Amino acid sequence: MDVINEIKSRADIAELVSQYTTLIRSGKSLKGLCPFHSEKHGSFFVYPESGTWHCFGACATGGDIFSFLMKKEGLSFSEALERLAEKYGVPLPSRFQPVPETSHRSDLYSVNAAAAQYFHGLLLNTDAAEKARAYLQKRGVNAGSIDSFQLGYALPEWQALKDYLNNAGYTDELLTEAGLLGRSDSGRYYDRFRDQIMFPITDIKGHVTGFGARVLDDSQPKYLNSPETPLFSKSSTLYGISLAATPIRNADAAIIVEGYLDTIISHQYGFTNTVASMGTAINEKQLHILKKLSANLILALDADAAGEEAMARCVPFENLLEREIKVVVAPTGQDPDEVIRADAEHWRRLLTSATPMVDFVFNRSIESADLHTAMGKSDLVTKLLPVVAGINDPVRRTHYLALLASRVGTAVSDLQFSLAQLKLPQPGVRATGQPAKAPPIRNHQTENYFLSILVKHPELRSVCAGFRGEYLESIEDREIYRLCLTCDEPGLFKTRLDPAVWQRLEIVSAGPVAEDRLADRLTECALRLEENYLKAAASKIKEILNAEDNRGSASELLRYKEQGLSLDSRLAELYKRKEERRRSPRR
Repeated sequence: MDVINEIKSRADIAELVSQYTTLIRSGKSLKGLCPFHSEKHGSFFVYPESGTWHCFGACATGGDIFSFLMKKEGLSFSEALERLAEKYGVPLPSRFQPVPETSHRSDLYSVNAAAAQYFHGLLLNTDAAEKARAYLQKRGVNAGSIDSFQLGYALPEWQALKDYLNNAGYTDELLTEAGLLGRSDSGRYYDRFRDQIMFPITDIKGHVTGFGARVLDDSQPKYLNSPETPLFSKSSTLYGISLAATPIRNADAAIIVEGYLDTIISHQYGFTNTVASMGTAINEKQLHILKKLSANLILALDADAAGEEAMARCVPFENLLEREIKVVVAPTGQDPDEVIRADAEHWRRLLTSATPMVDFVFNRSIESADLHTAMGKSDLVTKLLPVVAGINDPVRRTHYLALLASRVGTAVSDLQFSLAQLKLPQPGVRATGQPAKAPPIRNHQTENYFLSILVKHPELRSVCAGFRGEYLESIEDREIYRLCLTCDEPGLFKTRLDPAVWQRLEIVSAGPVAEDRLADRLTECALRLEENYLKAAASKIKEILNAEDNRGSASELLRYKEQGLSLDSRLAELYKRKEERRRSPRR
């Protein structure tokens, strides 16, 4: 038995879920208030026999013991695997064990921590740091924030830090590797940071990985970061993440600002779910860090041209989150920290009324466009159509396409044609333009065949727009599907999956796939998997109604009946789509 199924066989999903919500018997299942959203009447059901759960309320999703822990605790699959293996006494083979930190890596953490403590002491206790303290006071940073973020000061001397850490037993080579020292052409070591305010940068566990620094005069650049080191990579770092992680989970939202002081002042005034991207735009690595904590992101970046362009580049990230990213714009000429210090409640209102990012990009682009000329309209379409093309959700994509068409005064069908030109040609189309009908696929093969196509051809993921990972039954298959949405290189799949999923990946990778009409086959698989999922959910609703018939309140029974009707409606719509595909002369 593989390690995942061994854990499932030993685990008691009811016992685990009961740690988060009270469960009561309802027929063969257990029900309670959903631990993922606020509700007055229980819509969350646990099925001990199958080891699964499902929320029939606002979440409208379900899964197994792994997906429950991942969703509730904001864990990756690997993290949930390790926690459950430890809880239920299932030994993980050595290849599953995380690689222990080498003593050398520990030395790098140690020297960074020592440097941070040294800089912090200088800021608090030396006359040389008076200018730095005055600057922080001017920017509204109080003593509590200086302590929480361990802010510091670097002396102007060329070797002050070097001498201090050498005396503590750290070598010049280690200090250089940690990014604390530079080396001249003559071979002389010198302190990289001098006469600057120091901002220690930590990972999510609180380890100091690098530093940011701000000058105290008019020299440029104003800010300097540690160079790339074995511990520090700017693109993989979020300033303030160790302090913000728990508040982000609790609020189920992350506020992303640009600078160190924006983050510090946000925390100081109670907006503790704030981190800084340390640059103009958030990137995919930072997104994956945040996604483990919350899929609800609010960007509070500069609203200048660069900021607008950066936000447009972030639109595809919404597909990974399966949520809208929102944008809050500070008043012209002000940074978030200035707005907060002037009126914290005003900042709270701005966050509450944050604009969906695509709306923001549309509004800014339309404001700057010359819609009185044909060329101005054409330029607007050229700018915004790629944004629309990047939206996976067909309903949202249609909405913004119609909005763009209305703004430039053209038919939606014309823009749909232009949109199609932006997409890759679908494989399997004959020279005549008539794709041949794919042979029917047996139900028990569907999930394997679906993943086999995607693993071998991840470029076809656009065909799966609207397909949800929960339509797949096993956690391993959901992990593989998630990877297919984010990775274009099949050769890298194994390195990005937990070893516990490798065997399943090998099975679907070895599955035979005919190399013609792939998009057609993939669409048919997706429709069948969605159909199976909806039928199973509808069946569970019927079981609930039978179990609750004599015990549930009238309002509860009505709610379940409405949910059953909703599922029936979704099934009817799906059947309609399948029939349209069958009748389409283009198939």
